[in-house]
Amino acid sequence: MSSRAQVESAILQFFEALNSDDASGLPIAEKAKFFGVLSPEPICGEIDVRDHIQQVAPFMLKETIKQMIIEGDSGAVRTTFEGVNGVHVDGTYFLKVEDGKISEIRAVLDTRPLFSGSQT
Repeated sequence: MSSRAQVESAILQFFEALNSDDASGLPIAEKAKFFGVLSPEPICGEIDVRDHIQQVAPFMLKETIKQMIIEGDSGAVRTTFEGVNGVHVDGTYFLKVEDGKISEIRAVLDTRPLFSGSQT
């Protein structure tokens, strides 16, 4: 079980990794899973989850936290980010933290602006 401070720290480090394009120091559990809107199957394992974050981060110029709710080992974070093409995308991430390490990430993003090309 992680303390509230550990959960908040891990979540903030996740968004720091996205904004700095550097997931190398991110606390990710060995059996972590990443569920994303564009992947039919989860990405599994610390190395593959870290690689995925490292690959998508450069396309998210500025991930901004709008609201964060932490309950127990989990957090829900409402965000917005600007993509490299100037499109703004809103979303919510649900993260689970075990023993101070991120064990699950569920990204629920409104991808419509990415496909319509409209800027909001």
